[in-house]
Amino acid sequence: MSPLADLRAPQTIDVVTRFGVFQASPRDVVRVADGLPGFESCRQYVIVSSPELEPFTCLQGLDDPRPSFLVIDPRLVAADYHVALSPADRRRLDVAPGDTLLWLALVRIGDGSDASVNLRAPIVVNPRRMAGLQVIAADSPYALQHPLHGD
Repeated sequence: MSPLADLRAPQTIDVVTRFGVFQASPRDVVRVADGLPGFESCRQYVIVSSPELEPFTCLQGLDDPRPSFLVIDPRLVAADYHVALSPADRRRLDVAPGDTLLWLALVRIGDGSDASVNLRAPIVVNPRRMAGLQVIAADSPYALQHPLHGD
């Protein structure tokens, strides 16, 4: 590929989600080495942020199947939220001293206005490496379906 081809590469990509079509940067693609439970064959996701979605973001699968998740920073739901990463997970994400990790909790929308957040199994992303995984802790004090209340 010529150096000029790199200059012509798109700076944004159109991402079609179940929440609408949004623009994202190729730099926003997260690689999840083992996929997510139920979607093991989908290894690439893009994080879509938009004023239309705030305070939520969308985690959109790019491989087939293309899962589409509404996610939220768990600290917006539980201010004292904290999950410790195991040494193995820190290695898998290549966490270095000083890395700030991105934590995302999956949102489940039920019937009507019923919504909950999975605080027990968050997705964690190392933005420096754009590597992610879902942390599933059996002994977590957090609920799988923590009620999400609007203000």
